[in-house]
Amino acid sequence: MYHSFLRFTDVLYTYPGAIDNAITSVSFNLDSGWAAFAGANGSGKTTVLKLATGILTPDAGSIVSSGRAVYCAQRTDDLPEQSDDFALDWSRESIKLRDVLQLGDDWASRWTTLSHGERKRFQIAVALWSRPAVLALDEPFNHLDVHGRSLLLKSMKEYSGCGLLVSHDRHAMDELCTSSVLFFSGAVHFYRTGYSSAMRTHGKKRDLLVKQRREAEEKYIRLKRDARKKMINARTIQARIAGHNFSFKDICKYNLDGESQYHSIVQKAGQISRTAAARAEKARDHMESITYRKIHRTGIELNGKGTHRNFLLDLPSGNIRVGEKTVTHQDLIIEPQERIAITGRNGSGKTTLLNHIRSELNCPGNKLIWIPQEITAEESTLCITEAKNMSTEELGQVMIIVRRLGSDPERVLNSAVPSPGESRKLLLALGLSKAPWLVVMDEPTNHMDLPSVECLERALNNYSGALILVSHDRKFLSSTTSTSWEITNGELSVT
Repeated sequence: MYHSFLRFTDVLYTYPGAIDNAITSVSFNLDSGWAAFAGANGSGKTTVLKLATGILTPDAGSIVSSGRAVYCAQRTDDLPEQSDDFALDWSRESIKLRDVLQLGDDWASRWTTLSHGERKRFQIAVALWSRPAVLALDEPFNHLDVHGRSLLLKSMKEYSGCGLLVSHDRHAMDELCTSSVLFFSGAVHFYRTGYSSAMRTHGKKRDLLVKQRREAEEKYIRLKRDARKKMINARTIQARIAGHNFSFKDICKYNLDGESQYHSIVQKAGQISRTAAARAEKARDHMESITYRKIHRTGIELNGKGTHRNFLLDLPSGNIRVGEKTVTHQDLIIEPQERIAITGRNGSGKTTLLNHIRSELNCPGNKLIWIPQEITAEESTLCITEAKNMSTEELGQVMIIVRRLGSDPERVLNSAVPSPGESRKLLLALGLSKAPWLVVMDEPTNHMDLPSVECLERALNNYSGALILVSHDRKFLSSTTSTSWEITNGELSVT
């Protein structure tokens, strides 16, 4: 493929009906290779990807690229465009993609029965097959098990165009990306280096700005005190002259031999005061010109303390239908403080198992936090409506949680439909008021930015109620759960 590039110059975009700009004055130059796009949920990453691929049109500024651009969304509800053409193409390149990503020949025809991980692999295969000059992948590793992630990384490494990657998978970004676009506090920062290196560089710049701001503030305070001292001195001189209250020492000091000299002294003292005040004002302007990213307090609490009931689930052994297959399970019991990880390959039946369990739970709805793998636009809108109908005090508590999970509460409330990550945070925040007995999360780290994942991990570690997590993030599961339900070849084993 020829040399690919993407150029953003002072790009601004505002969603119709929104109060604030989604992005403001964004500029960067990308060439062939992968670039990491990182920042908090709602900071504008997806907006930039959609602008880069022509789905959105900027309100100001310019976007220039070397050719056709393709965007792969976070969600996988619909078959990707060109699926039929891909299905009919049996060229060497197409066959290689099918083999590397281990795609089924019938996946396009039975889309609704595929797992989200299988859909994601097919979605990206079609995008890679179409050989775009610019390829934007929005959270491509969501839903993928360890095996699927490895397959996808192998395919992405062979892409020779200009790749834009939004992901909360830090290791994947470090492995793939040679440049980074960081979204912080309404500003975009471009670095020609990988994600972790860019974050370190950005952190050092922030630390330097913090130091410069502190020194500028100390200088301003010192000059302000000096200016106040000189102002008081000027006023004192003026008052003493007006009352002719000068001693022989004053007359000698100021050479007061006439009325004109009185006025000269007043003017000189006033000029000294004004000069000191101007210096203080200049120091204040300099101090205020030094800005840096504020680091907000993070950390949430899950206040549920469990229940006195003996079991939250007591399900006899049996079979669960998963498409054309079944999952056989032994007796399944969930005690009040049970911490369960449900694992298995994509398509093995984890989400189906969860949905079956829900109908058998011994837990009232108002004591249950249930966060699905994907939150629909309608569910997101309902969350916003529920939040807006709360009392001022209740809404304040919910928005504090949203803030501590790394998102801007005002932006979330003003969104017609929050981003997937923001929707998960809002749904979790709404559920925390229930003092839950049981928290169930299907792929909890999907769509969440890295600081939010770490914050959620700490909260789940301190939670004393029952917990069920479905995830491919082994590190996350190892630190939050103690019991494993693993589905392998249609059998569920408990360890």
